Amino acid sequence: MWKLFKFGLKAALGLGCVGAGVVVGVYAYGRFSKTTPEEKGDAIVVMGARVLPRGQPSKALLSRAQRAASLYHEGAAPLVLLSGGRVDMPKSEAQAGCEVLVQHEVPLEACLLEESSRSTAQNAAFSAPLLREKGARHVVLVSDGYHLLRACAYFRQQGFSVTPVASGRALPFRDEMYWTVREAVALLSRPWLLWWAFNRKPSNA
Repeated sequence: MWKLFKFGLKAALGLGCVGAGVVVGVYAYGRFSKTTPEEKGDAIVVMGARVLPRGQPSKALLSRAQRAASLYHEGAAPLVLLSGGRVDMPKSEAQAGCEVLVQHEVPLEACLLEESSRSTAQNAAFSAPLLREKGARHVVLVSDGYHLLRACAYFRQQGFSVTPVASGRALPFRDEMYWTVREAVALLSRPWLLWWAFNRKPSNA
């Protein structure tokens, strides 16, 4: 019984250390992601976020789209793909984000919409064929800092090299920690993603 208890205690401590390590990794990845990419990409990808009942972008989506507009004007990439479907709202997340880009003088013809996804995994899976049609292989991926590690993992799994860029949205520390832990749990529940998350080489798929 004592040996079983010691084994269980060691296992619990080991899992706790792994969990804490992933939390730190998620936090650091978002904190230290580049604000201005050193190399140009083929496309800027804006990860979707909630749309409000009247069709306005949430603060998360607004900040992501605004950052993407700045990147476009800085010459980070010639194309902006907005990813995110419609979730019981009058507009898709992609459409609401696109309107922000146009308001910030990004040409409509430079915007590409993916309006079917409802999760981070689907963002990557449904965006991939649209990006490939445009010949894109290297994407500049924009999201909130806490979300970047998992989002990059999914896009690398789809075969893209990724430069992560945090939107720069300021969150209260309590909220930032909540979302960071939530992302860590999402990664731990899909352990195969951890390899893609911390490996900068894309899949050959």
